[in-house]
Amino acid sequence: MEHILIVTGKLAEESVREHVKEFSEIVDVVSLPLSVASFITPSFAAKALSEMNLEKYDMIILPGTVNGDVSPVEEATGIPTFKGPLHSADLPLVLTTNVKLSKTRPASELIIETVRRKAEDEVEEAEADWKRIMNKHGGLTIGKSGKPTRVSDGLPMRVIAEIVNAPLQDLDFLSRRARYYVSMGADIIDIGMLAGNPRPESINQIVDALRDSVDIPISIDTLNPSEIKAAIDSGVDLILSIDSGNLDEVSQHIGDEAIVVLPTDISKGLLPKESEERVKILESNISRVRDLGINRIIGDLVVEPLLNPGLLEALKSYRLFNTRNPRVPLLFGIGNATELIDADSIGVNASLTAIAREAGCNMLHVPEYSIKAKGSVNEVVTASRMMFLAERKGTPPKDLGLDLLVLKEKRWIEDEYENGIEKNVRVISATGETVFKPDQSGWFKIQVDRGSSEIVALYYKRNEKNPTTIIKGRTTRDVYQTIIRKCLISNYDHAAYLGKELEKAFIALKLDRSYVQDEDLF
Repeated sequence: MEHILIVTGKLAEESVREHVKEFSEIVDVVSLPLSVASFITPSFAAKALSEMNLEKYDMIILPGTVNGDVSPVEEATGIPTFKGPLHSADLPLVLTTNVKLSKTRPASELIIETVRRKAEDEVEEAEADWKRIMNKHGGLTIGKSGKPTRVSDGLPMRVIAEIVNAPLQDLDFLSRRARYYVSMGADIIDIGMLAGNPRPESINQIVDALRDSVDIPISIDTLNPSEIKAAIDSGVDLILSIDSGNLDEVSQHIGDEAIVVLPTDISKGLLPKESEERVKILESNISRVRDLGINRIIGDLVVEPLLNPGLLEALKSYRLFNTRNPRVPLLFGIGNATELIDADSIGVNASLTAIAREAGCNMLHVPEYSIKAKGSVNEVVTASRMMFLAERKGTPPKDLGLDLLVLKEKRWIEDEYENGIEKNVRVISATGETVFKPDQSGWFKIQVDRGSSEIVALYYKRNEKNPTTIIKGRTTRDVYQTIIRKCLISNYDHAAYLGKELEKAFIALKLDRSYVQDEDLF
């Protein structure tokens, strides 16, 4: 059995022991005569450890905060030595994850990379094995040219990203939007038409612009027969949607396009409320479509907004239909719920994606229409892969290597404030200055450049209306250190204020949230 020695500083010793107590049979902890673990240097550790009896150990793990290469410790002790995680809370992961540790990089980074890479490899292996999977589970391939999309129970749910109100947008916007969706992981680009305002004459140039911009399949979102005909003539790969109201008029034009079939007659405003009735009508519409020789079919039971009119009946209909028709792929309009709830989209999309998969769905339709839904395509792509991995492993969707944790965290790594530390120490209640003291060196306007994903500091000399210098950088540290090197600041209070605002801008950029100088971010 391998024995491991974990090295730390005096202040962290108790915390480290607590986190590795379940591994007491194979792990020992030693603290070196320094208070803070990050003060340990490889040379100091080498000298201190070489004076100890380490015969029983097969590995030494130093704190991840140790600066530099830890090889001197291995040279001094003859025992393989590596960097551990930055936080002691991650030690159990290091001890249970089959990760190759490094002498120069903290284990925290390696664990995240290893687990994520393993998850991504598993998804890629399934994608490469699509022929066998589709032979086993059934499904269909969408796409006449470029990169096709395979839809099957044995593959991750596919994400259709809608460009809302496409005919109202210029072609440059449509191209940029399509490329953005592809960069977010979308499998199909959907042309969202205008309900009640048909524009069939616009479709051909829209399809051409998208074909020139991306190499994934193109779909059209309309029930209007004239638009469906124009889309077929323009070579779209998928039609959303066919129902009993437009089937007779468009069926003769459908060739090898895949089609989504609804349990509706939207021309008459008919959508059954009860799940049993909804399933019966969809089955009837699909039967009519098949009788016309059309077999590349996807069902859509129609997702409705939460509470009013309510999502539950639709979920019941999805589940019932899938039980009775397991070989028919299903589309779930996740945006119908996400767009119509004032809650952060990340958790809503993750939950609805899991529910969609439980209900037997294979495709997810996602617009990013409202500001609060921005980023939904990537969120749903990630959630889809999470559900795929969880289903294969037979586990809940956690600890998979992929996650959608942005504001919450899996492990608490904060050091607890010691209750007794204030004894015999002067404690000062913080108060702010009431008198503004301008910096003689000048002032800054802080912004973010969304295009380049950079923080921007515009420097103005006193009494000047236009900036004389603009500093841009990816991190807060890069920007403020540049400002200091260029001697553009001379006031401590101004420096502290600037650091606060730069970090706010960085967080806003990272979270895709509006940044306004001197206003709270949350």
